Amino acid sequence: MSKLLRLLPLLLMLSIAFGGGIVENTNQSADQIRMMARGASTDLDAVFFNPAGLTKLNNGMHLYLSNQTIGQTRTITSDLAFLHNEEFEGTTSAPVFPNFYFAYKMDKLVFSGGFTPIGGGGSAVFDDGLPSFESPVSAIPASLSAAGIPTTDYSLDVAFDGSSIFLGGQFSASYAINDMISVSAGVRYFMASTTYVGHLKDIMVDPIYATAGADGSMTSAPAFFTTMAAILTGGAASATGGAAALQPAIDLGFGDVSFDNLVLGGGMAQAQVDAIAAGFAQLGVPGFSSATWTPNIAQATYTGTATAYTENAATMTGNAAATADLEVDTEQTGSGFAPILGLNISLMDKLNIGIRYEAMAALELTNETTVDGSGLFPDGAVTHGDMPAMLGIGLSYLVMPSLNVAFDYNLYFNEDVDWDGKEENVENGNEIAVGAEFALSESILLSGGYLIATSGALDAYQSDLSYSLNSNTIGLGAKYTLNPQMAVSLGFSSTSYEEGSKSDVVYAVDATTGAPTLTGNETYMKTATVFAIGLQKSF
Repeated sequence: MSKLLRLLPLLLMLSIAFGGGIVENTNQSADQIRMMARGASTDLDAVFFNPAGLTKLNNGMHLYLSNQTIGQTRTITSDLAFLHNEEFEGTTSAPVFPNFYFAYKMDKLVFSGGFTPIGGGGSAVFDDGLPSFESPVSAIPASLSAAGIPTTDYSLDVAFDGSSIFLGGQFSASYAINDMISVSAGVRYFMASTTYVGHLKDIMVDPIYATAGADGSMTSAPAFFTTMAAILTGGAASATGGAAALQPAIDLGFGDVSFDNLVLGGGMAQAQVDAIAAGFAQLGVPGFSSATWTPNIAQATYTGTATAYTENAATMTGNAAATADLEVDTEQTGSGFAPILGLNISLMDKLNIGIRYEAMAALELTNETTVDGSGLFPDGAVTHGDMPAMLGIGLSYLVMPSLNVAFDYNLYFNEDVDWDGKEENVENGNEIAVGAEFALSESILLSGGYLIATSGALDAYQSDLSYSLNSNTIGLGAKYTLNPQMAVSLGFSSTSYEEGSKSDVVYAVDATTGAPTLTGNETYMKTATVFAIGLQKSF
């Protein structure tokens, strides 16, 4: 039996809300939530989306603070026949998802900075575990029944809670070469933290095996397997003793003489033959015949039985260990840097183009492990969870004084990262967004947008613990200007996902050969909603 808690020893890739790369979050301002397309922004959230565009701000200090409340459900379905339930649901919550930006402009020069949850930002809770946790346990009844021990049911106490947060602090300098062209350069510092807390305990089954005292009621699986190991070890010892007891007759040259003829010739008492027959019956060995069996045949049978019992006892001992209570409590932490370059082009006082390139950030995550019953998180071990490079291009066009439309395209270079081999199962990701805002009055802007995201995750990448789906998001909202120095933004978004799937998921492997022994098919789904509020203040 394989390990029962297959936690992912890489990182919990919780892409909060929608879009973005497999690990990077797109939703970095309340204004992005209300409009979706902010790649050509010249407002204060341009600190993140279009740093070069900050030269369009007025001179002085500008501050921006927003928060998003995010709710997400994750549903995994497995067709493995043994499972009690085919559907496993988890919730991802981020009641506080802040974005803070500042910019100080002095004529053509702007210094800016920001703080964002650039990746992750929430926790995923699966109160009933996941298919990969429960599936090996679910196979125990069928396995025992196939071995001649009728078993029909199982139970377990399983739960998993994972959280992931990649905090990003950035600083940039922007410069207006002229009224048309501005450039920027900066750097983002990443601080990554991923935690796993889970348990799988109190595994029980309902075998019927009188010799082990099992009457079909629910009993501790480790205790039953331990009892069975002791019974099998005793049987092996008995068979070994039986083989040794026949050696004197074999040494006297009676190895190929039937037991009946040995009794007739006085070479063995009938009581000895009866004891041998009873011993084979107790060991469950059929077919003994005193008329045809000889000491050589009986000794070989005893030896083979002893070997089989010893191997089965070892299997039962392994099963007892595999079904013992298991806990995991570990944190993975790391940090890294990524340069950020930007270009802003303004044409005809109506068209604005923003271009942003973020280089890849190499991240090494180090385990800080308190408890590791799985053996997958040795304290101090290092795994890799790079943040991919990305290229963002945004356009905004003032159709009329009261109507502005925008378009974004983002490309995430997922194929170039080091995720300890998991990058082999991804393609580069893409985002396309369109948005518009309409000035209802001098102080009120109404806005909306639509975003399509292709994550780049191939079927082989997906697992019940870490999966990424293509998505479609609608955003709505408004911006209210209280006065020339202060404005409030409100946004709401809803994301629908395309169902993902993976065939022939391996839930258990043979301990000796490594060949799959338990497989099934899984499907993956999510839902997500975001409520956002932002405040901008200029001085």
